[in-house]
Amino acid sequence: MKNMKKIAKNVIVKYGSLIAGCAFACVAMAANSACFGPFYEMEEPEGLEKFKKIN
Repeated sequence: MKNMKKIAKNVIVKYGSLIAGCAFACVAMAANSACFGPFYEMEEPEGLEKFKKIN
């Protein structure tokens, strides 16, 4: 169990900025696109408005 914690910590330290950058890119894409198909589109969170390029 300690070995898994050590591995997880090393991965987060090594690739943390890459993970955060990908998450930010996903948020920016989601803010600028609409839901497609028959899927439910829930309400946008309040802070998402500042990431939109087209208002």
